[in-house]
Amino acid sequence: MRLAWFVSFVLTPGVLTAQVAPHPSVDTIVARYLAARGGATRIRDTRTIRLVGHMELGQGADGIDTIEMARPGRIRTTVHLAQGTLVQAYDGKTVWGIEPFNGDRTPHVADAGTAKNVIAGGDMDGPLLDSKARGIQVSLIGLDTAQGRPAWALKVVRPDSTVDTYYIDTASYGLTRWQGRRGQGGEPVTYETYFRDYRRYGGMLFPCRLESHTLGRPGSQLIVVDSVAVDLPVSDDRFTMPAH
Repeated sequence: MRLAWFVSFVLTPGVLTAQVAPHPSVDTIVARYLAARGGATRIRDTRTIRLVGHMELGQGADGIDTIEMARPGRIRTTVHLAQGTLVQAYDGKTVWGIEPFNGDRTPHVADAGTAKNVIAGGDMDGPLLDSKARGIQVSLIGLDTAQGRPAWALKVVRPDSTVDTYYIDTASYGLTRWQGRRGQGGEPVTYETYFRDYRRYGGMLFPCRLESHTLGRPGSQLIVVDSVAVDLPVSDDRFTMPAH
């Protein structure tokens, strides 16, 4: 499940120029962003992350949400819903899932579009850490707004040609908004996520309120993170697809 990380606010060019000038370099923006998260060294040293919270999907489809991540790139999302338990996971080789909505509780290999999103979600570092060494292109689009505040808009192009836009607050240098184009049901759609309520766990800042939606479509998704555990042991079995 791509837990894609709905408000727009326009400031006049004069206001923007008065608040932030001149533009810092991309390297400066990224360095300040990483420092705000807790520092590049602390991020690299993190081995596992477990986030526990709840998800509000609307129309009564709410549930307890757990996200477990472990290097290298493994991730498991588990959502307990009234219809059953929804699972999406990646063990480093295979992306798989369980979707209880049609009554089928059998684990299955994910389709290519879903797999791409799940794998991207397993990147604990995020694309702005060591981007050049990983073949990720980061460029400055310019000054924009997010949640009514000035933000630097960064264009991020991954080696697989996935293009995202990250909005970094000009004052706190925290990630405040994300936008990305993905495939859904064979059609390209644009997801958008707003990040709020940052809290510190294990020496790093985590957004604890993530509000997401798909541009041009009704509905939204809210994830509220209640707790974060850093570097606790996570069994390899959590990420492996069970035998049918």
